[in-house]
Amino acid sequence: MASAPSVYVPLDVNYLRDPRIRRAGPDAELLYLRGLAHAKGGETDGVIYEFDLDVIAVGLSKVPQRVAALVREKAWEEREEGWFITGWFKWNKSTEELRNEKERKRIGAARTNHGKHESKGEGPFSWCPVCTGEVEPAWRTSGR
Repeated sequence: MASAPSVYVPLDVNYLRDPRIRRAGPDAELLYLRGLAHAKGGETDGVIYEFDLDVIAVGLSKVPQRVAALVREKAWEEREEGWFITGWFKWNKSTEELRNEKERKRIGAARTNHGKHESKGEGPFSWCPVCTGEVEPAWRTSGR
């Protein structure tokens, strides 16, 4: 079975010195870290949905108190659907930005690969997004 591609969430090495995290306590810290991972993996743009809290808090006791501590310390902000990790966009791009970036890279790679084969006199290829018309050739978008 192929493994899923790795996704990473930024974690500032100085988070341990953040007074908000320290005042919230170690169990709230663990909840916060799990929330970061869950939000990144679930592409929620920093939102912790109330219905996901049981998954994030598995094994922790006094979860409502841990959540309240994170809200009190302004590490999380209450929202209608759950909570928002307040520093999310300081360290993370939005899901839409990430998807757009991925698409730009995909198109760039398709054009590059097409150009390599075209310069060798190869093609057209049924698997090539440029040859099939899925991706515009670079010369059509460069203003020539």
